[in-house]
Amino acid sequence: MLRKDSAYAWYVAALLSLTHLISFVDRFVMSLVLVPIKAEMGLSDTQLGLLHGTGFVILYTVAAIPLGWAADRANRRNIIIVGIVLWSLATAACGLATSFSGLFAARVAVGFGEAALVPAAMSLIAAYFSRGKLARAIGTFTMGASFGKSLALIVGGMILAYLTAQGGMMLPGWGHLAPWQGLFVAAALPGLIVGLLLLSVREPARADDAVAKPGLKEVFAHIGRHRAAYLLHTAAASCAILLVQSYGAWAPTFYIRNFGFTPAEAGYAVGLVVLIASPIGHLTGGYLTDRLQARGVAGAPGVVIGTMLLLSVPVAALFCTTTDRTLSLASYALLNVFITASAPPGLSGIQLLTPERLRGVTSACFMAAITFTAIGFGPTSIGVITDLVFGDDKALGSSLLLATVIFAALGALLGWFSRAPVRAATPT
Repeated sequence: MLRKDSAYAWYVAALLSLTHLISFVDRFVMSLVLVPIKAEMGLSDTQLGLLHGTGFVILYTVAAIPLGWAADRANRRNIIIVGIVLWSLATAACGLATSFSGLFAARVAVGFGEAALVPAAMSLIAAYFSRGKLARAIGTFTMGASFGKSLALIVGGMILAYLTAQGGMMLPGWGHLAPWQGLFVAAALPGLIVGLLLLSVREPARADDAVAKPGLKEVFAHIGRHRAAYLLHTAAASCAILLVQSYGAWAPTFYIRNFGFTPAEAGYAVGLVVLIASPIGHLTGGYLTDRLQARGVAGAPGVVIGTMLLLSVPVAALFCTTTDRTLSLASYALLNVFITASAPPGLSGIQLLTPERLRGVTSACFMAAITFTAIGFGPTSIGVITDLVFGDDKALGSSLLLATVIFAALGALLGWFSRAPVRAATPT
């Protein structure tokens, strides 16, 4: 019999966090090599944004709902294992690309594989944890994303520096790869190892195994009955994650352009900041959500999201405008704490709104919406603003600040207005 909140449950949460870490390594290693890719392929900032964001979301958003439907019926652990193998192979394919179209297609495949993770992982975590510890368990899961971004930048920077010194790498059966291509191939390997570790996760019996599995019609009917709560909460969370993704995608390039860092140096600096600051944000966001929820605060997830977004604005202004390297890195660290603290309440809010038997598809719908808007639009919009509004590579900081002001204000308003409908819709 499943014992919730047990030591084994925390082991499962930690292993799923490691899987999330790998997914973000493979997703964010692209941010480290935007400059060499631009130089080699002659791309614009808009095309770089398409590679980092839009290419990733195309199949992610299409596949998320059927994979969520599968997570409500099939073995969730096995769904995740198949996904991690697929996205790891697609990451290696990014390293074998020789054109924008080939690289874009490989990024599409990465997104398709990663679509399997969050719906199945959220359903597993919700099965292993009680409502009182759910947000903290989800905070552990989302913390893996920050560690993944850090490793993509720190370890990726080390590998990139080594490959640059070696003039690239030879891949048996393929031939010579440029340093940035070799980095993608190296990033693909850990996922295959983690896929084996996931075999140790036991698939818990579902609380409603005797009940017929829900169809999409039932899921959408439930969402429709509580549409104000779901729409406002999802929109607020989208604003928050859009900023997380935009800074994650462009921060290394910002330091290369504005402070003269090499790609490897930018990876070390940004990765170290994210490694220290972002886990604090994830744990803080989960803890605050659980505490406010326990105290009966209406719409606690939206309150946490809105508060963290408003706190991020003055810090973002400092980060984007200072010319002092130390102050820039310090402000970037604090900014990461605030914006990443918005991730756990976003995910936990959906779990709290949704009955267990509907969580797979509902989480998939939530992640499809978040991914399409935040990842698909966020990094690309920064590139478009830089190209079309400012027309200057060095204006990247201004683009980031403008986006922060707009989406932080919008997200805070949406989070505030979500409180009443979320309270009314949350089952007791």
